[in-house]
Amino acid sequence: MTTQLQRYRYNSTLRKALLVNIEAARERMIRVGLEERFTSQNTIVISQLVNRLLNELEKITSAD
Repeated sequence: MTTQLQRYRYNSTLRKALLVNIEAARERMIRVGLEERFTSQNTIVISQLVNRLLNELEKITSAD
């Protein structure tokens, strides 16, 4: 039981951190996209980061 609670707390903390990072990366992506175009290499790299973070969030969410 303690192990499940510990895992839940870890996943909850990780989920919160991922949400903060996702939001920051999205804001950055939009800013860079407006400055450099949405098809610029920098925008694409940030978009890929957002996708990786979203995939990680999905893994954690589906594990609970």
